[in-house]
Amino acid sequence: MLGVDLTACWRPRVGMVTVAVELTRALAARGVPLLIFCSRQRVPGFEGHPAVISTHRHELANKLLWLPAVEADAGVDAMLYPYWPPPPRRRRNAPPALTFVHDLAFRIRPDEVPWQQRLYLGSLLPGALRKSAAVLVPSMTTRDDVVREFPVPGLEDRVTVVGEGAPELPAGASLPGGLQPGFVLAVGTVEPRKNYDRLLEAYRAVRRRVGDAPPLVIAGRVGWNVDGLPERLRAEPGVVHLAEVDDAALGSLYEHAGVLAFPSLYEGFGLPLLEAMTFGVPAVIGRAGALPELAGGAALEVDPEDIGALASALERALTDETLRTQLSERGRRRAAEFSWDAAAARVEDVLGKLTPPR
Repeated sequence: MLGVDLTACWRPRVGMVTVAVELTRALAARGVPLLIFCSRQRVPGFEGHPAVISTHRHELANKLLWLPAVEADAGVDAMLYPYWPPPPRRRRNAPPALTFVHDLAFRIRPDEVPWQQRLYLGSLLPGALRKSAAVLVPSMTTRDDVVREFPVPGLEDRVTVVGEGAPELPAGASLPGGLQPGFVLAVGTVEPRKNYDRLLEAYRAVRRRVGDAPPLVIAGRVGWNVDGLPERLRAEPGVVHLAEVDDAALGSLYEHAGVLAFPSLYEGFGLPLLEAMTFGVPAVIGRAGALPELAGGAALEVDPEDIGALASALERALTDETLRTQLSERGRRRAAEFSWDAAAARVEDVLGKLTPPR
């Protein structure tokens, strides 16, 4: 039986929560026996699986006080930690751990990551990488980052790329807020790493150049260190900020978007790009982190810090119909190479080859 730590999955459905839940759901669909570790209440969608439920909500309470005891006594053959690393102190009889490292933003671009996250991951991840039986990463880019940033003997042999899949977002729902099809769509938490300040400037340039330019729709909750950005977004002509978007609304946004703008300064994978390609949305992406790897030539790539280049790429993606058709077709083909079932199969393969770290 595989234990899965979903104690962090009471949080809003953002990237890391999506990965943890969808990967676990795919493992269940493949018939892997699961024991779900939850915080306060069961995670929706896993009611048919046995669960161990913590009385704690706070991450530190679960990792320091609760999980070390229950994981060792739960009778599982291995523990999957698909959100945060394992507890820093595990019992001698704790099962082998599989640790999912989503990205190394806290090391690669520390100024764009909250200090609490830098402290937490900086404290827990080095030990987790040394002690985990397997380390899972979503891209070759993140694999290279992990091996370079943490020169742990034998680590390279324990790191496996497990590409993510796109959630099955529903289509056919009404567009929120009276929007009309053809808008520029950006998806992701409003925070410095997503590069919304530069995107806003690039969009202004597009509005000056393109008559009757479509709106820029930003779908993402407000994160940290935004320095008045949400207010600027609300005040900017042509910009619509949707802070709360459920799956039906997100599917509708992808279904009717004209272009995806994803000029992130760093990503370990880039789930919004995969979701957009699944819907055939032409994409403009930052040439940084794992985004070019994920796109595989199916998106326009720009220097994410070059506002002029970003504006020009957006203009092309909006106005060049031949290019739009090419990007749409390439994107759909590229997206078809990824699935949660394939990700779960990779994890099953890792489970079958587990050996304790030296």
